[in-house]
Amino acid sequence: MSIPARVEFSTRFMPKMLLLMPTLVTMTLASGFQLARYVGNLQSDAPNHNWVVASYIVVGIMAVVAIGVLEPANLTVLFELKKPQPNGQLIARQMKRFVYTAGITGAMQVATLIIMTYLASH
Repeated sequence: MSIPARVEFSTRFMPKMLLLMPTLVTMTLASGFQLARYVGNLQSDAPNHNWVVASYIVVGIMAVVAIGVLEPANLTVLFELKKPQPNGQLIARQMKRFVYTAGITGAMQVATLIIMTYLASH
């Protein structure tokens, strides 16, 4: 994929992600909380309570990273790409930050899968 094609894809795709991702993060957190409440895992004496709390911590960290780091990086790149003369160094720095934080988010997703597998099997 050539650079102009990547720029065009990014300028079309990023605004959709800016709306979609915070909505998905918020709804996922809320639905997980409601499910745990319904099943009874929010009670401190529930056998899976500690695992549920661990999942909230992991998902909370992912939410902070996604909304606090990834979204601003996406916005910065989007606005910079729309300029007549985009600052390549700024875009490179933001994309480097994006890649590192996406890696952290990926590790957190693996942790979430481990926790959810444990919860589903017990």
